[in-house]
Amino acid sequence: MSNTSRARALAKELRAARQDVGLSMKLVGQQLGWSEAKVSRVENAKQGIKEADVSAMLAVLRVTGVDRERLLKMAREIDQPAWWELGRSLPEQLTALIDAEQRAVRITDVTLNLVPGLLQTRAYTRAVMESSGMSADEADALISVRQVRQGILSSSDPTTLRCLIDESALIRPIGGPRVMAEQLRRIVAAGREPNISVQVLPLELGAHAGLAGTFVLLEFVKSRDVIYLEARSSGAFIDEPDDVALFTDAVARVEQLAFSPTGSAEILAKYIHKYESEAT
Repeated sequence: MSNTSRARALAKELRAARQDVGLSMKLVGQQLGWSEAKVSRVENAKQGIKEADVSAMLAVLRVTGVDRERLLKMAREIDQPAWWELGRSLPEQLTALIDAEQRAVRITDVTLNLVPGLLQTRAYTRAVMESSGMSADEADALISVRQVRQGILSSSDPTTLRCLIDESALIRPIGGPRVMAEQLRRIVAAGREPNISVQVLPLELGAHAGLAGTFVLLEFVKSRDVIYLEARSSGAFIDEPDDVALFTDAVARVEQLAFSPTGSAEILAKYIHKYESEAT
């Protein structure tokens, strides 16, 4: 098992399963006939492991049913490259984010200046990327990656997405009126899907908990919650529970202040009408 995103994902799941049942690495190793060091290497994706070994480990950890089948499937596919690893040279923080998005059961995007990336249209994304000085070819490649990433919202087992968007992101005419009208129509349509909710934070609020900065909260089946923060040319993950709690508290505060999904759709409709009028 090489130290790939798939291997790291399986390793995290195995570690979380062990911690759930309260067994030490030493006790797990004793029951499997492994050394404690080997269990540690497995849980850090630094030890090769076969599907049969994963099956034995899951038996010791009393993992059954759907979770067992899901983890065995991960073990079977451990050496298969993910779509974002094929023929692309992507920044490490982006591949890590994509991996997290693929595994997440719920994603909460609190955004201030731009609409959430998982709901962006191609034209809107292009306007954002080219404004930073990116060439058209570079933008094309990353736009395609972002569009494929959005597939997690419409798969057979789609990820739940919560979007908390500050109204200031609706005011800035990125790409011009026509692009903005198309983008906001896309958000309204997405908000009608059962796994997607969109709430707008009105300008009248003044200060609110989300103003500390844009962030993404990713929640998983077993692994602990993770916060993703993105800067101009880098990204950072936070997973220490005490630190993550500060962000989950901010989400709860912001949700209480935001318009309901229905009220938010009405605000979006107002801006769509404005941009459509300007585009004619």
